[in-house]
Parts: sequence; structure tokens; C-alpha cells
Amino acid sequence: MADLNAGWPPALSLALLAVARAGSTSFDGTQSLKPPAESVWVAELRPPLRSGQYESAVRKVPAGFRTAVASWNATTPAGTWIEISLRAQRSGRWTAWYDMGHWSAALSRGHRHSVNRQQDADGRVETDTLTLHGPAQAFQVRAALMREPDAAGEPSLRLIALATDPHGSDGRASGVTAGARGKDLPVPERSQRTASPVSSSLGGGGDAWCSPASVSMIMAYWAAATDHPAWDVSIESAASGTYDPVYDGCGNWPFNVAFASEHGLEGWVQRFSGLTDIEGLVAAGIPVIASIKCNAGELTGAPYEKTAGHLLVVRGFTESGDVVVNEPYALPGGIRRVYRRAQFEHAWLTGSQGAVYLIAPPGMLPRMKRSGGF
Repeated sequence: MADLNAGWPPALSLALLAVARAGSTSFDGTQSLKPPAESVWVAELRPPLRSGQYESAVRKVPAGFRTAVASWNATTPAGTWIEISLRAQRSGRWTAWYDMGHWSAALSRGHRHSVNRQQDADGRVETDTLTLHGPAQAFQVRAALMREPDAAGEPSLRLIALATDPHGSDGRASGVTAGARGKDLPVPERSQRTASPVSSSLGGGGDAWCSPASVSMIMAYWAAATDHPAWDVSIESAASGTYDPVYDGCGNWPFNVAFASEHGLEGWVQRFSGLTDIEGLVAAGIPVIASIKCNAGELTGAPYEKTAGHLLVVRGFTESGDVVVNEPYALPGGIRRVYRRAQFEHAWLTGSQGAVYLIAPPGMLPRMKRSGGF
């Protein structure tokens, strides 16, 4: 595995706020924890406490941002959950705290859902994304760790990430990275359209399960690559584990990353400025889930005419730089496809501002340089 930490470029659009490596910090139930900006820790809520709150230090974003997506890695046993909030600083003034999601591995107790009807003079939240009406220069995040009175387990928070607007792209197709030429990772192929519906209430069933299908493929890849069979989960299990009843679908970006983290993987949502960012990961053996959007005729070879939002796996690149994907909407036998580089990059950058899920075994993903401004 190549060392991506030394010179990997896209540091300005991601802040990693809390990463568990050693030791832990327990809540006392009355105070917000504000660890030093450079600290490395894990937050746990231990009985008999029923709630505790982590609050990050203020993080500046020198280039400014208008959109932000929070994601997290956690363990939430039955009866426990985590609530993530975010606020932004605009011209020296703080916005209100926006609720970015309530997360629990279990759906049955009602603690997993996004929060709708959040809009004010500063911005709005659409499921998993905060969109501000003007540029912000800094942010803070909060994480409330919660447990029901009869819960036996302890929720823990290992990582929070905030992805802001990507910088450095002018929208033109990028050149191929030498290390990614001809690289095609053996990601297992799975079709969302052949998945058996677990429940008609899970966002419309297989036809709408592009995101959990992509997560299932990535988890199966790492299960095989690391001889860790427990990571190989079905599309149905991933759909059940990512469903957001308020959004009424399985496409909540941070919920998909959190689902993988509940199984012991690590990851976050990030935004990149071009395909060269993905190529560095693929060259190191790390496939990526990308979010795209396209109109009719904009993505040659796709099994759909157009899409208002779709997730798929980028598994490699041809010698000329075209994009090799696992297309979850395709039927078996046609899942591995090659999309034209310029067309794919346009569908990805204009469709989601270069949004990706990065999911891998702990410690394998590159850490952003703290000198990047966060």
C-alpha cells in the first residue's frame, strides 16, 4: 500500500476532527468536551450517564465555504445513538446550530433519521448537506452521545469529518495519473436491481438502492482483500442499515459511511476537485464510491438515460484514462463498465461537487495535513 499522506493534495476540503487511536475520554454528563485541536482521542459514554456532548474547537476554512457535509464513525449498541450538529461563522457572526442527523445502527427504536424543516436567514439543511446563503470562514461541530435508561451498551465516537466545497478545479477534464493507468481493482460486482426487497418501506427497494449496493461492493472488496469475511454484507443488509425514514431512502451519504464504520471499517464523505484525486487512491488499491448526476446523452454507455442522483464504484482506469466502474444499476454480466473520462468527470463534479465515500480498513486512508488550514 502506497503512503498517500506525504503529498496527497485535497486537504483544503476536509477536516478530520476526532480520530480514535489510543486511550479514551469519558463524559461527565455536565460539560462539553473541547480537546486540543491536535488531540487524538475517542469519546465514550459510560453508565450510568445517559448523555454527554463533544464540541470541537473552532476550525477555520481560509478559502471559505458555502456547503458542508458532516460524517462520522461510531459504535452504537442497542438503545444508544449519536446526534451531530454544525454551525458556521460568517463575517464574525455564528449561525444557529443545524442538526445534521441522528445516528443509530438500529432502526427499530427511532433514533436514526435526518431532520427536515431546517431553514433560516443563513442557510438550510437538505437531508445531509448544509447550504449557506453566503460564504463562511469557520465552523464548529457538536456530537451528543445518548443512551436509553435500559441500554446495556455504550455509544462511542471515533471520528468526525466535515467536507466543504472543493477548491482548485476549473471544471475541465484532468489528465490521468501515471500510477492509475491500466489499474482495475477486483471489486465484486453486485446489482441493486436483483436484490430481494427486504421491505417495501425501505425507500422503494432495489431500484433505489444504488448507495447501499455500492457500499456492499466496497465492503466485500475489503473482506476479500484482508481475509475479514464479516465485512462482506449483502445489499439488503446495507439497505436496512442505511435507511433514513425522514428522507425515505438509503442515499443519506453520512449514514452509508456510518454503517460501514459500525462493522469496524473507517471512512468519511469527501469532495474532490478532479479525477486525479481518485486516481491516487485507486493506484494505492483503494476503490471509491462517487456520486453523479447526468442528463440524457451525457454519459455514454450508462444503463439509464438520465439520473437526478446516483452512486457507483470507481474501481480503476484504462490506459487512456477512461473510468472503470461497477455500475450497480446494471444487471449481472454488465456491471463492470467503462465511462468516457470527460463525461464521467462532468457528471460527477457538476452533479455532486465531486462527492465521494471513502471506506477502508482503519488506518489505510490518507490523513489530511493539519497545515491545510484546519
